[in-house]
Amino acid sequence: MATSRESTVDIAGKRLSYLSAGDEGPPVLLLHGFGADRLTWLLTQRDVASYAATVAIDLPGHGQSDRAIGEGGIAALTDLVAGFLKLRDAGPVHVVGHSLGGAVAIDLAHRHPDLVASLFLLAPAGVGQGIDTGFLSALTEMETLDEASAVLERLVERKRLISPQMTARALAQISEPGAREALRKVAGHLETAHFDMAEAVAGIGKRGLPVTVVWGANDLVNPLAEEAAGALGARLHVVENTGHLPHIESHPEVNALIRAFLAGGDDAAA
Repeated sequence: MATSRESTVDIAGKRLSYLSAGDEGPPVLLLHGFGADRLTWLLTQRDVASYAATVAIDLPGHGQSDRAIGEGGIAALTDLVAGFLKLRDAGPVHVVGHSLGGAVAIDLAHRHPDLVASLFLLAPAGVGQGIDTGFLSALTEMETLDEASAVLERLVERKRLISPQMTARALAQISEPGAREALRKVAGHLETAHFDMAEAVAGIGKRGLPVTVVWGANDLVNPLAEEAAGALGARLHVVENTGHLPHIESHPEVNALIRAFLAGGDDAAA
């Protein structure tokens, strides 16, 4: 099992926290979704790090990264991620992005094409119908364990996956100083991301960049948008009996898809 290493770095005066694992193989950057952090990738990173050099970062405003995020737009988050990659002289990398992280990945590939080798996107924001604004509001405003549990249960098809420990951790994170303000800013931009990112999506679709899109068939937060794959020039994999967190809820299947995609195998394009 690859050893993981927690680190922080200063990018443009802002602290960025990340977890790296694996030293050999293709470079893989993992970008989490709205309100999550790098630890959402534990089941993914543990597997991928066995054959690739992985880095999972806390996006600005999330996890242990700086809460001061300016206006909190997708482009601002993307530029900090680009700064991180340039500081590490890490490009081009294979980017695995979920939800908000998928939107950042698309924007990164569009505006910093030299940094991105391929995109593996899970229920990406910025394409399709758009993120459920009610979910965004509920997450940023939850104040009790019952409210937090209800929010987290919307993320999955199999509610039993949401443990009391997960609920308590989510509530503790949103209750940290500056967390709600930061996420409210990001949420405001996510609400219009499917309009704001039309140019980036079209640009990716025309480039011929290797792209795979994975979506849970029962996603209530960012509903399945089959047309999104076509717009991105991507292959679409729909994961049955799965909600908005396919990398957690159906992690064996998703891990196998990532492995095949990075290897350029036929299974990734089926």
